[in-house]
Amino acid sequence: MPPIRKVIRPTFEQPAKRTTLRKAKNVKTVHEDSDDEDDAIFDAGDEQSSPNSSPDSNLILSSNVLKRAERILDPGNPDHAKLIAAATKDGSEYYDSDADELPGNVKGTNRPHLFRNVKWGSLATDYSNPGDFMAEPEFTQFVPGRFELLPDGTASDQKKKLIIKLTDKQHRQRIFLNPPPRDWNNQDAITALNKRTVQQIRRNTSVRFRGVVEPYVKDEREWILAHLTDGKPTNGWKKFVNAFNREFEGKTLNGCSATRPERSHSSLTKEVERFGDMYSKGVVPKTVS
Repeated sequence: MPPIRKVIRPTFEQPAKRTTLRKAKNVKTVHEDSDDEDDAIFDAGDEQSSPNSSPDSNLILSSNVLKRAERILDPGNPDHAKLIAAATKDGSEYYDSDADELPGNVKGTNRPHLFRNVKWGSLATDYSNPGDFMAEPEFTQFVPGRFELLPDGTASDQKKKLIIKLTDKQHRQRIFLNPPPRDWNNQDAITALNKRTVQQIRRNTSVRFRGVVEPYVKDEREWILAHLTDGKPTNGWKKFVNAFNREFEGKTLNGCSATRPERSHSSLTKEVERFGDMYSKGVVPKTVS
């Protein structure tokens, strides 16, 4: 008799169907059980590149040509609203968006209040298509809003990205189930989802989210200090992030060999929080070269 395949409860893993990739390789369906930030930094501006990085660190999770800000759709924008209305909603094969939640909090996260506890659909245990299980999966970060803009100008439902399928380093087919946010526009929920999915791919494959992340430099930190009041953005985070990128993105500063990258809300938050004491005292943090 063939072995029984089961959906694994959060924080536990157990063998399931054997694959044909190699002998005696297990297939597993799991829930990620950690929001560990230390292993999930995907856009930390203070992260230094290592001279001893392996070639694998040059692999990037996605080749999507649109920047994060360009993928965000605003329902209040008439053109964006038309794209969202015309988009195909992913169905109950992922999970039933209209069904009542399961009793209790969703497990496997330390922020259960941000997520729905749903009954997963057929794709959560579907191993029938080997092409779904890539050893080097492509992935784009979640952005606020259930729908995102694609390079071809259409809108895509991010619901499908909640189920991560991959082949791990031991050549096992694995499925990770990430709970849907209660509010797709909640930045905390989106950030938590990005951390979870990055963890799942980094821990189980050779893919890295990005090869080199440029540290913040003096000019950028002087600008940050000038736009903070009592340690927080004077005009709110959204305007702060947008204004910062208008000032620096794509520019070459004195002493910098590369152009300055776009900084995400997450990156700037980490910078301000990490050096909060210095910024609140009016001191520009020193850039370590």
